[in-house]
Amino acid sequence: AVAFGFAEVLPDAVTVLAQIAERPEDIDVARAEAARKRAEERLARNEADLDYARARTAFDKAMLRLQVASRSRAR
Repeated sequence: AVAFGFAEVLPDAVTVLAQIAERPEDIDVARAEAARKRAEERLARNEADLDYARARTAFDKAMLRLQVASRSRAR
């Protein structure tokens, strides 16, 4: 999982420049699911003092982790 950056994959090398990079086997699915749920709840409340960008980023990171973990386990 790579977030907020990029990964370049060549035949003989991989370069990762990112704020977050995790291997599928390192992802705690239960923790990612809990983070997704918390972020969804925050976004659904739509409170005046909500830091929308932060809540959306938390949601996106959790979803990325869940997608990567799911694809890895399907193989």
